[in-house]
Amino acid sequence: MYYKMNDTLKLRGWELLPTGIVQQLSGAVSFLPANVYRALQKACGSIPINSPLFSIEEKKLLEELLQEGILQETDSPVPLSAAQKYRMYPNRFLYSVHWSITGNCNCRCRHCYMSAPSGKIDEPSLEECLDIVQQMEYAGVRTVSLTGGEALLRRDFFKIVDALLEADILITTVMSNGLLVNEHTLDEFERRGIKPEFNMSFDGIDCHDWLRGIPGVEKAVRRAFLLCKERNFPTGAEYCLHKENIDSLRESVKLLGELGCQTLKVNRLSLEGEGTALTDKAITLEEEYQTYLDYIPQFYEDGAPLNIMLAGIFSNIGKDDYFIPCKKNLEDEDCSNYCLCGHARSQMYITPDGYMVPCIPIGSVEGGRHHFPNIKTTSLSSALKESYYMKFIDMRLRDYFAQNPGCESCQYRNSCAGGCRGHVASVGGGENLLGRDEDTCAFFRKGWHEKLIKLMDSIISIKEK
Repeated sequence: MYYKMNDTLKLRGWELLPTGIVQQLSGAVSFLPANVYRALQKACGSIPINSPLFSIEEKKLLEELLQEGILQETDSPVPLSAAQKYRMYPNRFLYSVHWSITGNCNCRCRHCYMSAPSGKIDEPSLEECLDIVQQMEYAGVRTVSLTGGEALLRRDFFKIVDALLEADILITTVMSNGLLVNEHTLDEFERRGIKPEFNMSFDGIDCHDWLRGIPGVEKAVRRAFLLCKERNFPTGAEYCLHKENIDSLRESVKLLGELGCQTLKVNRLSLEGEGTALTDKAITLEEEYQTYLDYIPQFYEDGAPLNIMLAGIFSNIGKDDYFIPCKKNLEDEDCSNYCLCGHARSQMYITPDGYMVPCIPIGSVEGGRHHFPNIKTTSLSSALKESYYMKFIDMRLRDYFAQNPGCESCQYRNSCAGGCRGHVASVGGGENLLGRDEDTCAFFRKGWHEKLIKLMDSIISIKEK
């Protein structure tokens, strides 16, 4: 008897993380202790299971790998395939890229952060996109989500999709306004054997068309959600909260649940890009948080029709539990050596004009973008070795406290942990990425956290009766 590695697994390594196992079907990556990894590599050859070449410790480790399904028993030696053989990437680990492949759009959204209606940013050429795909492959990126503008507007969209699949990069999500999510689009994905999530904007029953700037978009996006439901494509949605659609939130969430939408993110209108002209429609932080506290009981009364995230202050876990996304740590933890922005350690956003930034909000403002490298002049692999991007994602909470002594002395310092860098950038123009996140600060210091906990305790106690 011999060992063989599960056919769906591949051996990969990155700088500082050389012992990775990649799951081909899901793109998931796990890292093993060095001694376990050495035993695994040794077993993936022509050595019989009972060979004395395996030490007692190695035999125990290999038995555990067998139980976990990483290894399988076989009657004859089965060498690793070319795709499974170990490959070392010459840079730090980056799991996913959120990639804006165009700045063009077929809507005229009144709040567009990249000012697509004004044609502020065009789109990279197909050659530039294919080069970026090659750079992602060389750097060992595992998954990608595609956005715009409107990503599906590109006539060469599926050429980019094919290049990503050829590079063994899994497409997890397509962000869209829904206008081009049709039978043909879904057919093309199914023909390639993949079903990414379509994440589509929905800004309220009888409110959506106004924000999107053209008539008929609400009808089209409803149709798109239903079509995806019928074809078993997963869907998610984003809801931009403003004065005109606050009262539509409850019925809109119920509708999205009926349309098969599985996840929803709600955030208040941000006054950036085209949105700077909408000051009369914007709501305050206090209005936003109070809206959520008023709505949460209704959400559970309606049977929690989907998984929802309300800004950073509330997200449900199925129908029976919840968590607070912006509550990063327990107050009695020693957090000074924790990363300031955990999100940026696993996902990068590439803007239509090539900036490699930690997230969309940082990339949406000129002051945020200019800190970071551009893929037209610095390769992705190089940026993941030495650049401001790496310095930023390696920043620790102690670095933030050094810039914000008032936060260091705050009783909520560890729970808040500096808040969200993206929000700081979008509100402040991006020049100072280490500024204080006033939204998260207010959530803790102005009593909203306590109000939420009290509310959820009462909801849970009622459900348990």
